[in-house]
Amino acid sequence: MNERWVDGFNVIHRLPELAALAADDLEECRDRFLRLLAPIVFRSGERWSVIFDAPRAGRGRAPGPIDLVYASDADAWILDRLRAHPHPAQVCVVSSDEKDIGREARALGARVMPADELVATLRRRQRREDPGEEAAGEKPEQVSPEEVDYWLDQFGDGETGEPKGEL
Repeated sequence: MNERWVDGFNVIHRLPELAALAADDLEECRDRFLRLLAPIVFRSGERWSVIFDAPRAGRGRAPGPIDLVYASDADAWILDRLRAHPHPAQVCVVSSDEKDIGREARALGARVMPADELVATLRRRQRREDPGEEAAGEKPEQVSPEEVDYWLDQFGDGETGEPKGEL
């Protein structure tokens, strides 16, 4: 399965509205970023991890199928996991730190996507949708077929509602 590992703050600092919020409310900044990202993750069919440089280490909760990681150094976390990954060619690292992480990630066999490319995708999505609904944090009136498939795959077989395996 293809994976994307996103250096969260590397992307956030390219979104002026979130970069400004980061100075006032870091937790809300991260939450808004993850809510912006979630629909793209659903449609991608890939496994996504967002890594935040943060004083607390470990994993947190994120919307949908996003793995959320808090690491003392996001770049080090990404490169350590990439070195240990059995198939680094299946990983795309999202970062604009080309000088350090980008070069080493490519040398290890991973793909690298500049943070600005993900920002452009987020902006296109924002222009297509009603910004008032997303900003209010309301539930969408409809879910996409991809979202339905994802949740059925995670929790049920789609016919009986029985879980596919042990939870």
